[in-house]
Amino acid sequence: MNSSIRKVVAASFPIFICLALLSTPGAFVAGAGPQKPIIALVPGAWHSPIHYSELITLLGASGYQVVSKRNPSCDSINPNAQSVFSDAASIRRELLLPPINDGRDVILAMHSYGGCPGATAAKGLSKAELAARGRPGGIIGLLFICAFVAKEGDSLLSVLPGKVFDPWVISYDGTGQLGVRNPKDIFYNEVPSPLDRLAISAIRNQSRNSLSTPSGPPAWADSFYNGRRAYFNTLDDHSIPSVAQQGMLSGSGVAWSVKSIHSDHSPFLSHPDILSQWMVEQASVFQRIGESTTVS
Repeated sequence: MNSSIRKVVAASFPIFICLALLSTPGAFVAGAGPQKPIIALVPGAWHSPIHYSELITLLGASGYQVVSKRNPSCDSINPNAQSVFSDAASIRRELLLPPINDGRDVILAMHSYGGCPGATAAKGLSKAELAARGRPGGIIGLLFICAFVAKEGDSLLSVLPGKVFDPWVISYDGTGQLGVRNPKDIFYNEVPSPLDRLAISAIRNQSRNSLSTPSGPPAWADSFYNGRRAYFNTLDDHSIPSVAQQGMLSGSGVAWSVKSIHSDHSPFLSHPDILSQWMVEQASVFQRIGESTTVS
């Protein structure tokens, strides 16, 4: 990444954080381009749109409008009431339906835990399914950024060895909240300073229920997304190891377009240029495929 751009981003990051903390639950919209699909970006656990601000800016520079919002399970005042389904309902209501109801095409991008509620929220909203009902717009592709590929009934916790959280997950007993031990190593092991410290300062507690409740039927399993589902595999990931990412893809039973790079769990900070270029390339692929009427 250009060092001058990185310096500008580092200098402006505290301002972005202040804005994110003042807005509830942390919405972020950037870019423009009515001729191009809108990209709906679902954050991972413990994360908010502010963490993705550099990626959002780069996508905006390529003409893509990006909408993102903090999941209700992050920094919740009522964490025990949160779940994959409550996050999915918010994603569907706040990120997907507004542009779709305006007849716009949407690409859904999900990071980490965001793959669980994101794929649930997308069910039934493909462009082909909406066209069959006489409606324009809809989701034309799915992007998973080192994200969970959850089958129906899976929770993040249920697929972990022994069904126990990793040692780096801090459980605040009696609160329903989870924290992160040593986030520099777990999330940002390739992120340079001061961006790593700024990103750590923006981490917020995550609802335990959101990581232990089941996912719904995932959109990625639908045949419409054949050729329209892509995965960004991070080889140096200390949160979701690359072998686990590859295992989820192999066990999904469907074909994926996969790009693997040496990156930590936060390529939107450590390798934003590579990630944004991949997203733009995949968006072009999704658009070129054209409309499909096959719905499973």
